[in-house]
Amino acid sequence: MEGNDFSRVIQKDRAARQAKQWKGTLLEYLDLVKADPTIVKLSHARIYDLIISVGIADIQNTDDPRTRRLYKDEAVKVYSFFADEFFGIERTIAQIVRYFHSASLKGEESRQVLYLMGPVGSGKTSLVERIQRGLEQAAPVYSIQGCPMHEEPLHLIPRHLRREFEKMLGVHIEGDLCPVCRYRLKEDYNQRYEEFPIETRNFSKRNRVGIGVVPPVDPNN
Repeated sequence: MEGNDFSRVIQKDRAARQAKQWKGTLLEYLDLVKADPTIVKLSHARIYDLIISVGIADIQNTDDPRTRRLYKDEAVKVYSFFADEFFGIERTIAQIVRYFHSASLKGEESRQVLYLMGPVGSGKTSLVERIQRGLEQAAPVYSIQGCPMHEEPLHLIPRHLRREFEKMLGVHIEGDLCPVCRYRLKEDYNQRYEEFPIETRNFSKRNRVGIGVVPPVDPNN
């Protein structure tokens, strides 16, 4: 009986994962984008939408007396994405979210690198790991099949056609094909970019998909 229970859990999980996966051609992907342009996002917008999707509250509306004493009448937003794991650094979190918001709108921050500084134990690594976990638990993203960079499929659209496709799809196309995909497009698909295979992928820290981790050489740095 227990064996059947194990098998049922495994099969249920496998079916749920397979239901979220998608494979098709660029032409089929274009139909998906036309139906829902929000699936096309740059990294800043993806992280910002991930954070605010859980909810936002005004810190003045909290029932926690500790929070009221700490912030008094200060107007600070509380993001539910971080609320269960962090307390007392709401100002810092709000500043980080403002960075992602501005960068998602292609402001000056979109050309800058977010660098967290602070003493040991101030929550820098924990904040980053929370975002990493959020990305891993988020819905799969679309990418070019076999691409070592897992890049956006719209990079396949030729430059001279992008303005026309942007009007048709309601999105902005930004970026170019990596050398590997450019070679495959020429040699394997004879420049027929509409036939290039597209698939969904999940962010994964362990599999190095969308999340890169570089351990410090100096343990004190």
